[in-house]
Amino acid sequence: MIVRTADRTWCGSVADLRATGVSGHQVVDAVRGDDAACRVHCPPPGPLFDRVGHVHPEMGLRVRPALAAAARTRGLTPPQADEIERLRAERDEIDVAERVPQHATPPEDDPAALEERVAELRGRISALQAHDIDASDERAALREAAARLSEAQTTRLAAAQTRQATREQRDRRQRRLRLDDRIANRERDARSWLVERVREPYERAVFALDPSADPFDCDPTTAALAILRVGTQRAPVVLAAEQFPTPAVAAAWVEGPVVACGPDV
Repeated sequence: MIVRTADRTWCGSVADLRATGVSGHQVVDAVRGDDAACRVHCPPPGPLFDRVGHVHPEMGLRVRPALAAAARTRGLTPPQADEIERLRAERDEIDVAERVPQHATPPEDDPAALEERVAELRGRISALQAHDIDASDERAALREAAARLSEAQTTRLAAAQTRQATREQRDRRQRRLRLDDRIANRERDARSWLVERVREPYERAVFALDPSADPFDCDPTTAALAILRVGTQRAPVVLAAEQFPTPAVAAAWVEGPVVACGPDV
C-alpha cells in the first residue's frame, strides 16, 4: 500500500493520517479510485470493504450480511449458490418492461347490428337490380355501413389485443415477483449457512475485543473489527476507532493494511 497526501507519503501496511486533516470518508473515496484529498495505491476493494472497510463510531452495520461476505472471502460457497444463479437467470429472462397499451375506445356501433345492416342493404340492392331499379341510394348506404362495420371490428380487435397484452404483462410481473421471493428465501438460507461456518471464530474475535459483548448485538466498531479478523480484506481498512493502541496493532489484528484517520467533522 502507498498513501500520499499533499506533503507526505507512506509505504507499507500502516499509514497514520490522524494529524493530516484528511477524513476517513476521503480516504475511502481514494481507496475506491475517486478524486480525494489523498491518493491510495492498493488492491481494489471488494464486497467486504463496502460493509466494514471504514470502521468508525457512527457506522451502520448489519452483522449477518457482513459476516456472510467475510465467509465468502475465505472461499466458502453455500450449497444454494447454483440454485440462486439459476433462479436469477430465469428471472432476468422475463421481460417486465412497462408497456402501456394503446387505449382502444369501445366502438359506438354494434358490429353485429352493422353486419345485419350490411346484409340487408346487399339484399335490397340485389332485389332492385333484378327489377332494373336504380339502387344508388342503397349503394351509398352500403358503403357507409361497410365502413362503419370495418371501423367497429378494428376497434373491437384492438381492445381485445389490449386486454390480452395487459394480462400477459401482469402474468410476467407476477411470475417475476414469485421468482424474487424464491431468490430471497434461498439467499437467506445461503447467508445463514455462511454465518454458521464462521460463527465460532467471529464470536472469539468479539470476546477478545470486548469480553462482555453480545456478538450479534454489540458496538458496530467491535463487530466490524471482529468480522475483519474473520475475513480476508486486501484493500486497506480505513480506521477511525480507538480499540487499538496504535495503527500497527490494528494492522496486525486485521492481518492487512490499515489507514488510521481522525474522526470526520
